[in-house]
Amino acid sequence: MALDWLLTFELEVSLIWKARWNTSKILYLLARYLPFIDTSVVMYHQFGNALPVTVCKITYEYAAWMFIVGMACAELILTLRTWAVWEKDKRLTYGLPVLFGATWMTGFFIMGFYLRSTIHQASPVPQVLGCIVRDTSAILSACYILLMAYDACILFLMIIRGISVFRSGGDSRFMRVVYRDGIIYYIYLFGLSLFNTVVILKLPSDYVNLLVMVERVMHSVLACRVILHIRHQGRVQQWTRQFGESSRSLVPA
Repeated sequence: MALDWLLTFELEVSLIWKARWNTSKILYLLARYLPFIDTSVVMYHQFGNALPVTVCKITYEYAAWMFIVGMACAELILTLRTWAVWEKDKRLTYGLPVLFGATWMTGFFIMGFYLRSTIHQASPVPQVLGCIVRDTSAILSACYILLMAYDACILFLMIIRGISVFRSGGDSRFMRVVYRDGIIYYIYLFGLSLFNTVVILKLPSDYVNLLVMVERVMHSVLACRVILHIRHQGRVQQWTRQFGESSRSLVPA
């Protein structure tokens, strides 16, 4: 996450920080910087020295709620991009908000139920290990199954639209970037959710959170790269048009 931030920092300053405030900018900043806070809390929960059970519970629940909020922000970025490539189709204008709302309201409900089922214990070796979470419910896998279903729907929409656009002759670099990012990124995220589901259902409860932060960070990285790539390609196209017009103006009639 930190490496990706460093690699894209110059683009971020140019394309995000200097841009006017709008929904995309707010979502970008939330998706980009919330994981730094989340990760710090998780590390404190896992490796803090001699943490009392109350602190274990508070930090775990905070990290869990921020996890789902951050994931929702990242998914909203990807969803808005899908709506945009469908040219704000009226069916999706109504359908996507309903799908998004139903998915994440259910996700919040499942997370609340899951957190009520967890039991927190102080570490038997507080100098080495932080908090321990016991008797975690397999219902957490429902969150990832829900996320897989949502990602599959959006991936299907991207593929259908991509086929339609390329058949009609749309093959600009901008369009290739939009559809490449959309399709490949959703395949990555679907795979991560599937792997997390297998971990929760097949491995002991100690491994429930094995890949949670990996998926959280990947959602952040990929969603932010979507915005950066689209804005960068948009700027390149603008420069190309301006350069072309300037060149033509130098050619004598």
